[in-house]
Amino acid sequence: MRLPAPSSLRQHLFCGATLALVALTAPFPVVQVILHALLVLALAPRSGAALSGALWAVAAGWVLEGTLRLYPHLGGTAWANLTVVLLAGWMAGRWPLEGLRGWLARLAGLGLLHGLLVHGAVRLAAGPHPWGWGWLGSLLTLPLWGWFSWRLLHPPADTGRR
Repeated sequence: MRLPAPSSLRQHLFCGATLALVALTAPFPVVQVILHALLVLALAPRSGAALSGALWAVAAGWVLEGTLRLYPHLGGTAWANLTVVLLAGWMAGRWPLEGLRGWLARLAGLGLLHGLLVHGAVRLAAGPHPWGWGWLGSLLTLPLWGWFSWRLLHPPADTGRR
């Protein structure tokens, strides 16, 4: 049984709200990175809509780089986000999800890849930099925000019972 895709308006509204929260949580970098991962890995990718996902991912990368003080602002995060969101969108079209376990497994794999790509791209763009603990925070809280994003994007079907 394949799950229906969420509406694009609903997805864009969640992306916009999460992007605003990424900007507003600048005093709390670990929370900011968790919200950033939620936006890039779960909310922005959409099968058949690569341009909108890419725009949200690049915006998230630039907002994150622009709000962190000790972080290089050369576009490495935006490039890594773009790469991961295009891969996630391709995977969503190629292998549609059938349940929460598959969603969490996909997010875990993409989360590890995203962390490595971000740090590799920032290292290429600006040289060595501190890693921080945001990547670990996003992976440890993945069951929470993964479940939350699953519920947001795939609401339960109405069975007609009351």
